This record gives sequence, C-alpha cells and structure tokens, in this order.
Amino acid sequence: MEQIIGTRGTYIITGKQGGKGKFGGIWTGTTADGEQRVSVKRIEKYGDALPTLMQQLVGVVQPNVAPTIDTWIGTDGCLYVVRKYIVGTDLKTVFTNKAIYRKVDEMKFVEAGLAVLDALEAVHNAGIIHRDVKPSNIIIPHADNADVTLQDFSKAVLIDFEQCSAYPNNSDVRSSFALIFSPPEMLLKRNKLVCPASDLFALSISLFQLIMGKAPYTDCNPEILVNLQLTYPMKQPARMDDKLFAVLSKAAAKASFPKPPRQLAPDVVEQILQDGISMRYQSAAQMRTDLQQVSQTFKPVSWLSKIFRE
Repeated sequence: MEQIIGTRGTYIITGKQGGKGKFGGIWTGTTADGEQRVSVKRIEKYGDALPTLMQQLVGVVQPNVAPTIDTWIGTDGCLYVVRKYIVGTDLKTVFTNKAIYRKVDEMKFVEAGLAVLDALEAVHNAGIIHRDVKPSNIIIPHADNADVTLQDFSKAVLIDFEQCSAYPNNSDVRSSFALIFSPPEMLLKRNKLVCPASDLFALSISLFQLIMGKAPYTDCNPEILVNLQLTYPMKQPARMDDKLFAVLSKAAAKASFPKPPRQLAPDVVEQILQDGISMRYQSAAQMRTDLQQVSQTFKPVSWLSKIFRE
C-alpha cells in the first residue's frame, strides 16, 4: 500500500480502479483513518484553469454531486483529485445491460434526471460547467452487490468533472467533446458560448437515450453523426409522452445551419449557435420545474415494449 499526502489529509492507496483513464491514473483507497473510501485521480495533462476549478468543487456540497475532498499539484507536476468513492452502478451500464435495463421503468430515469438537475444547479451556481454530462457519468448509489433496479434513482450522483470549465470561458484551448451528447457550440469549439444550457442539452440527450432505448440521432460514421447533432432537430417518437418530449426538445433546441458551418463566416456561425442556445432552458431550475410536471403525468411503458423498440 502507498501513502500520499494532500493539502487536506493523507490517503492510503489500496488498489487500481480499472485501467488508465482518459487523463491519467485512477486509484481507490481510504483516508488515513480508514473511515472514508476515496478515489484518487492523477491528471497528467490539464489546462491552467483546472486546478482552480477543482479547488472550487471542494466547496460544492450537494447530495447529487460527487464530493471533492482534496486536490493539489504533486511534485511530478500532475494534478491530483481526491473524491468520495461512490459505490453503485452508472446509467451507461444500466442502459447497455439489457437484463438490467428492461427491469427499469422510464419513471426512474426521469427521477435521475431531476437529481442531476439539482447537481447541475449547484455546480453552475459555483461558476462551473460540467461539459461531459452523459449516462456513464451518472451513478445510482447502492451497497456492494445490491440490485440497482430496486434503488432510489432520485439519489443519482453526477461524477467526473475533469472536463469542466469556468463560466464564462474565454479560453481558446481546444476541448474534447462527447459524440451524441454534446451541443453544437461544443462540437464547433466555441468555448465562449458554452454555458449552463450546454449541460442541459447533454442531459436531455442522455434522458432521451435512456428512456427510449436509443439516442435521437445515431450513425456509425462520426462525420455524419456530427452533422446530425449540428443540424437536425429532435423528433418525437410515437411512444414518448407529449410533455416529456416538450421538455427534452426545448433543452436540446438548436438553430438550423443553411449550409455546412465551414462554408459560413465565423460571425454567422456564432449567431446561429447563439440563436439555438437562446431557445433552450437557461438554467437547471427552469428545466427542473417543467420536468417535475412530467414526473406527475408520465406513464411508463411495459417491459415488453422495451424489447420491441421502434
């Protein structure tokens, strides 16, 4: 076992959490007194703003946000982030494991969405945009080996803030994005336009996928998929509740491009992106108000319908 010393405490590394992550190593461990399980990330490549943002996250205390306990820059130049270890199952695992997925009614995903909105409201109020909201970054907490389908999805926890940015963000640094879930302003690398509505867009696409069993637009060709994300509006599936679709489509609104963006002047592209953003919910609180109305009326479909999807 290895001992590492942070700015707020000492941590005992007890194991490796999977393989090497996108940004560096990920370990599991405990606080020095053994009372708290933690995950420790070592981030090898990071922008100038990330250490400050991680420090800000230490001060964000909200039940649906994975608690950041400690953060510092080590002697090796890497950024270390210590968070409470969340035992549970992420929603990507729920979605991809059909034996599990068919047991979860759609209402549970709506409840998880409301929880994530609570998390995003706290994060946005701290001046931070998550930038990577997707099913794999939403965990349903439960005890080891417990059945996730029996858990309270309203306790969902938003994790993985390593791609977060300040808001507003005037940086010209090129940032990564998630296919399927990212809004047009992120696909086109317009950092200064990324805002709370950008995270709400990603949450909307996530909920659509989880509830309907497929994303609103899919293609095996990444270039075609990007074009679909940029250009085509969300279409209402026959099985989707009208009120639910109204919420998701507003959160994922975008203005149409008359031509491919590369054929348009930069100021024209920016205006189209801004027009799309203005059509969306501007805050997590706004979206939550409408989604709560859906939660009172939405009727989940039977498990048999989940097998024979549209």
